[in-house]
Amino acid sequence: MKQIEKTVLGALFGQAAGDAFGVPVEFMSRKEVKEYGLYEMEGMDTKRHPESRWSDLIPAGSWSDDTSMTIASMSSFIACNGEINYDSQMKHFIKWWEAGYYCCLNFPFGLGGTIDRAMQRYHMNTPVLDCGGKGFRDNGNGALMRILPFSLYCIFHDLDMDETVKIISDASSITHGHAISKMSCFIWTEFLRSLVQTKNVEEAITYAENTDYSKWFNEKELSFVTEKRIRELNEEDIGETGYVVDTLKTAFYSMYHGHDYASSIQIAVNLGYDTDTSAAVTGMAAGILYGRENIPEAWMKMLRSKELLEKTGREFARTFI
Repeated sequence: MKQIEKTVLGALFGQAAGDAFGVPVEFMSRKEVKEYGLYEMEGMDTKRHPESRWSDLIPAGSWSDDTSMTIASMSSFIACNGEINYDSQMKHFIKWWEAGYYCCLNFPFGLGGTIDRAMQRYHMNTPVLDCGGKGFRDNGNGALMRILPFSLYCIFHDLDMDETVKIISDASSITHGHAISKMSCFIWTEFLRSLVQTKNVEEAITYAENTDYSKWFNEKELSFVTEKRIRELNEEDIGETGYVVDTLKTAFYSMYHGHDYASSIQIAVNLGYDTDTSAAVTGMAAGILYGRENIPEAWMKMLRSKELLEKTGREFARTFI
């Protein structure tokens, strides 16, 4: 139980700290972020902060929709005694956005259009697993950023790949129903599985690269992700977008080139654009690999609502007893 709790808390705090670190420069270009040089938690209440979407709105250490939706998802698992209930998941997401639960401020922020449309479909009585958009342009990173609780569910229950694909695909479909989103979430889950088991990023990358995904996803879908091996990725291979594949590549690239928690997060943020989500997804893995004790003390000091993260993480871990 202690190891499960340590893994959960490492991943959750890792995600939240990465998310909060990336918020101030969200939607700035790669060039702009690098020229600015972000090394500390910044926000509207710090002496230095960039001219960006959130610069005059969000205080330092604030995590966004990425972490809020992960907490909402964990809260659904807790409420359902560790079981998966997709209607409960969606209701917890709606509770976040419409009632302001699971936030580090007194209001939610960062909702993406694809998730907003999924919530509206649910309000119109669309079956929950049909709420996610199924078009190619619906492949934003909004499922990947909140997939952690489902990934850990599959890992800690030692589910086989067939079972994992079904659960991760359904979990994505709540908000993102296209196969590329489902596949990206599954590939990331398998990487996290190996990371939990080996605590070695090289072994986890090798496992993720050498797994045969063609049993569950077709060649055209896979080509978007597998066109270049992780170790061969360059910055130019990663688009400055919110596309789920670009976020997946960013996280892999950052984990491969980082040497500790902070450097992994900084690499992700320096790739620009959707910086909070890139750092949140990278942070899940970096938190598992390095532990939350490796998150810089100055960042942890600034991180908001640590009590909520701690409480949710511990209660979620207990569902695996």
